[in-house]
Amino acid sequence: MSGTGITRRDPLAGGEPAAFEGLDAIEAAQVRRCVRVLLRRPLLRAEGPDGETLPAVRRYADRLQTLFAAYLGYRLVVEPGFARLYKTGHTPDGVRGAHKPNGAAFTPRAYAYLALVLAVLTGGGGQLLLSSLVAEVRAAGAEAGLELGTGIVDRRALAAALRHLVDLGVLAETDGSVSPWAEDADREALLTVNAELLGHLVAAPLRRHASPQALAGAAEAPAADGAPGAAADERHAVRRRLVEDPVVLLAALPKAQREWLRAHLRSEAHLLEELTGLRMEVRAEGVLAVDPEGYLTDRVFPGTGTVARIALLAAAELLADPAADPAEPGTASAPRPDSSGGGAAERAEAAAGGPAGGEDGWIAVEPGRLRAVVADIAERYPRAWSREAVRDPGRLAESVAQALAQAGLARVRPGGLVELNPAAARYRPVPDAPAGEGADVGDTAGDDRTGAADRAAPRPGAGQDALFGL
Repeated sequence: MSGTGITRRDPLAGGEPAAFEGLDAIEAAQVRRCVRVLLRRPLLRAEGPDGETLPAVRRYADRLQTLFAAYLGYRLVVEPGFARLYKTGHTPDGVRGAHKPNGAAFTPRAYAYLALVLAVLTGGGGQLLLSSLVAEVRAAGAEAGLELGTGIVDRRALAAALRHLVDLGVLAETDGSVSPWAEDADREALLTVNAELLGHLVAAPLRRHASPQALAGAAEAPAADGAPGAAADERHAVRRRLVEDPVVLLAALPKAQREWLRAHLRSEAHLLEELTGLRMEVRAEGVLAVDPEGYLTDRVFPGTGTVARIALLAAAELLADPAADPAEPGTASAPRPDSSGGGAAERAEAAAGGPAGGEDGWIAVEPGRLRAVVADIAERYPRAWSREAVRDPGRLAESVAQALAQAGLARVRPGGLVELNPAAARYRPVPDAPAGEGADVGDTAGDDRTGAADRAAPRPGAGQDALFGL
């Protein structure tokens, strides 16, 4: 590193254009901040979240466009009132869709209404009444052969779609609001359409893609091995995985991408931190990109609350033995030896990141085993948890599985089978004191803010640096 904090070499080495050339440390930090904001908010508006960053994005537009194109193969459009990063070419694992104002996920009906509203608004502009827009949406639905109703369920779904477009800035509520219309169909509102922003909303031209899957992964077809552009395709594909997914397992990558990552692991770790602020942790099974600031995700793991804490403890027990019977209620599981102690088998398992899994490294856990472990943890520390959260053990187990899946540490198969990502071993809790020494957490925890997870915080144990560092 130079005295200014900028690498002496071009951070986009290998013949790609320099994005930080001629910048001092403060300017480079501003560019990096812009990169992080655009990754988190691909549609950045002056009036929206992190809108104060837009002037810097405009100031460094040329450098940012160069950086995103060279590093990830993304296209960045910067306009006076917004910036749009087109993140096509990779569908992140565990991607979450749109949500209603109350936090509930969009239903298929809400998505259908969202598509119909966009179709009606496309090519238009200016202002229109809510009643007129609703009539046109229903007419478009009938033309498409959709069975749409006028009841409360349909009105709520349509209102959620409209509210989502208001939040994105595509629609503005000039007079009145769309939300009350869901409960009272006689309510009226005057809406203003931002036609320019509407034109940049969809990530790729719909007419070019025959299926949702093709649209979600829209990108130029990868070149054949050995053909011109093949190396660039592999580079961009792997980097998109590193930036967009919480965890990237080597087994999940095609052979060419896997070999490319292995050959460039150290340099890519440097680039990842230099350009995005993410730090790469490396294990035998793959890599994990960590954001020390916790900005690039809206859900942090380990988190707070009953479900998040039980998920942390349950993952540790399931990794220890995904098929064993749970411990007797009220007894603590035996402490797991770390890489500095235990027998040869334990040390080998720790170095590998956990118990052996399937061909792709994931570890299968039967639904009954998950429910038993979750119920045992809830019973073991009864005063540590929210009573409402642990009232239904089956529902709690489903919530725990979803919490792990949203963090990229599990996947839920049809039938309730849960498969744990080997990366979950990173979060094994380390006790404050040897088992049996210290008060039972259930005797001291008075509410959901304290409890088992507080006394078993995920701190690195002996040998962790060697396991996860480069």
